[in-house]
Amino acid sequence: MNTAEQVEISAIAEDAVLVEWQETISPTIQQAIHQLKTALNASLSYKVIEMVSSYSSLLIYYRFDLLTYSQLLETIIEHTANSTLSRDDTSNMPELNIPVYYHGADLNDVASQLSLSVKDVIEHHSANTYIAYAHGFTPGFCYLASLVKQLQLPRRATPRTNVPKGAVAIAGQQTAVYPNTSPGGWHIIGYTPMAMYTTQKQLFVPTINLGQVVRFTAISKEKFIALGGSLDEVDCL
Repeated sequence: MNTAEQVEISAIAEDAVLVEWQETISPTIQQAIHQLKTALNASLSYKVIEMVSSYSSLLIYYRFDLLTYSQLLETIIEHTANSTLSRDDTSNMPELNIPVYYHGADLNDVASQLSLSVKDVIEHHSANTYIAYAHGFTPGFCYLASLVKQLQLPRRATPRTNVPKGAVAIAGQQTAVYPNTSPGGWHIIGYTPMAMYTTQKQLFVPTINLGQVVRFTAISKEKFIALGGSLDEVDCL
């Protein structure tokens, strides 16, 4: 797949350029975004201030006093034109294994809505691998996709005001872990004792990196507690 033909580039401010691919959840597009970010970091270095990626776009903030829009545009076109990808390119990404105690507040309801057994829901969710597409909503929250079709259902009709830290949830084609207690409208199917971020020397470090391959592994209640999980948070709903 040559990505150059499917990219739209637009200046949205004097110091910002938006690169957009087809609006869909695709590991191939995600890999194209990752490759472009890597290439721009290598070729433009300090001239790029920040890059923010989503499922199908890359927002680039740059030093317009050191780099003209035309120069940046030329560099983007050059790298996207030389980017030839396939789905197999994602296979070399490092895999992160997240332990899950599948005892979520919505697990039985999800199984009922999908006409599945609880065991089926757990097996479908844990048998699949997911790609980290975007950070957002709250620090440490990472959007992972794609869920198998058997598990796809809309968000909850009524969002919760408090979703526990570590809640593993699903909605649409996506799954995620709530890094802190917060409001949320996704269906909670389990809980993980794994922290979704750390702070090192006042720097925020997410546990899940964009482009990373993620897998969920079922664990027992005893293992959940042994790994630092809190039953108080699990049973608060």
